[in-house]
Amino acid sequence: MIKALIVEDEKNSQELLKELINTYCDGVEVIAIAGNVAEALGALKLHKPDLIFLDIELPDGDGFQVLENADEISFDVIFTTAYNQYAMRAFKFAATDYLLKPVDIEELQQAAARVVEKRSEGQQDDPSEKIDALIKNIRNIGQPFRRIVLPTSNGFTVVDPDDIIRCESDRNYTFIFLKDKRRILVSRTIKEYDEMLQEFNFFRIHQSHLINLNYLKNYTRGRGGYVELTDGTTLDVSARRKSDFLKRMSIDNS
Repeated sequence: MIKALIVEDEKNSQELLKELINTYCDGVEVIAIAGNVAEALGALKLHKPDLIFLDIELPDGDGFQVLENADEISFDVIFTTAYNQYAMRAFKFAATDYLLKPVDIEELQQAAARVVEKRSEGQQDDPSEKIDALIKNIRNIGQPFRRIVLPTSNGFTVVDPDDIIRCESDRNYTFIFLKDKRRILVSRTIKEYDEMLQEFNFFRIHQSHLINLNYLKNYTRGRGGYVELTDGTTLDVSARRKSDFLKRMSIDNS
């Protein structure tokens, strides 16, 4: 049984979330509830939960202060929050589960099930590195995120987005190619990385290929044409993306 701590300041929200977890989340038991940062830190020491449902806005600070001041992060975290576009992007970059208020039952079940499955299979990835990447991105509000968590079959890898040369689709998975020659298979679609990496000068030249334009070496014209990257890779540009690609590169398409 997964031991869960709820960190939430509103009494009604505390009771509702507890009831939803007890009713719909098999394998999860709520062992304590905390209403602020101080109570949460005390509950972490006393109960040593496997999972915390963590609200961001708390009366004496925010949920990230709970994580920053915890003695050890050996627990999984599911954030609960009102809508905030910047926070949503930060959670996606850190591959961290979050629930928007009001909490959707199906999304709650799915998030809790991921934790139960991971722990039942004995996966031992260290959540502290993922949380550290999230906090660094959150605390640098207004600045481009400098850490992205790549979820893999046996854990995750944290990288700087600028170190990614290209992404290649493999159905519901994506191969990430890094400048240090590593190739990482990630359990996310290329569409998600297209959305996340646009601010880092990435462009999707093909349904299957997303490239970092900082590593572009040559472009050769054709029906769609093809590009050569600095690592020697050559990739086709799809005909329907050619015009937008050339506009992005400020090249005349005549």
